[in-house]
Amino acid sequence: MNIGQKGQISSSNQKTDLPTFRRQLPQTGIVVRRTKSFYYVDVGDVEPRLCRIRGNLFQGNSHKYKIAVGDEVEIDLTAAEDAGWILRMLPRRTQLSRRPSIGVPEQVLVSNADTLLVVASLRSPPFRGGLVDRLLVASSCGGLEPVLILSKADLATSDEITPINSLYSSLGYTVLVTSVPESRGLEFLRVLLQNQTSVLSGHSGVGKSSLIKGLFPDWGIRIGRVSGKSGKGRHTTRMTEMFRLPVGGFIVDTPGIRELEPLVTPEDLDSHFVEFIPYLGQCRFKSCAHLHEPQCAIKEAVASKKISEQRYKSYCTLYKSL
Repeated sequence: MNIGQKGQISSSNQKTDLPTFRRQLPQTGIVVRRTKSFYYVDVGDVEPRLCRIRGNLFQGNSHKYKIAVGDEVEIDLTAAEDAGWILRMLPRRTQLSRRPSIGVPEQVLVSNADTLLVVASLRSPPFRGGLVDRLLVASSCGGLEPVLILSKADLATSDEITPINSLYSSLGYTVLVTSVPESRGLEFLRVLLQNQTSVLSGHSGVGKSSLIKGLFPDWGIRIGRVSGKSGKGRHTTRMTEMFRLPVGGFIVDTPGIRELEPLVTPEDLDSHFVEFIPYLGQCRFKSCAHLHEPQCAIKEAVASKKISEQRYKSYCTLYKSL
């Protein structure tokens, strides 16, 4: 120990010429958009932060389908100048997935959402119950709460709206009839979105982007038109993207879906049609597929109109595709 000028005490072991660095701890954020090479992570700032994936995160396997919009991740924003690094993906609570296809593993479209808003237009394009039922099965498989939104009610008559509304309401689903030009159902939808993470999904051209624009007109949402020749919608939304809502929570806008096979086995499919559940286990054969087998409790319920023929046809089509 040395005594310097003015009686100050200094230690020869004390390093006074080196700055002290404190490493920033990883932050937790939500993936709100992804491109081929980059992920945009919301950490509560004004703009999402650009991030890459650590090469060893998935032990050398391709990460193309590993991280989805909605995933909660740990990121390091101090390791690179132009972009941060995704260090770890946290466990998922829910997921909206599609069945693998040739060369493509399971594709998680959105993760950690609370509600799946199944948007189906009543006209232009016409109502397509098959895709609605597939999305309802997908929500059941992934743990999301489904809500059926019947859009473009200003183009339809009450005779067209009532049977669809009655069918799905009788099954216990929340059904909301909307019209953007008439502002019909928008206030209820705005309350429904509050403090939730909600996914908008449905066929191309059913009005998903129009609903968002009707709810939040200050946002720069592009709206597509339905093709007059084919009656099919054009894709306005090009990629799945999550937006922070001014009422709290998030909304996820997805590209229009023409086909979707839920991630479910044929053997488990019947348990995701809610009206089938009371009759399961009552068929003559334990492994009954409810298609051609004799003494099938499901087919008997269809014949006695306890199960709608429309929904049963959806089940059969989906079962065969699986």
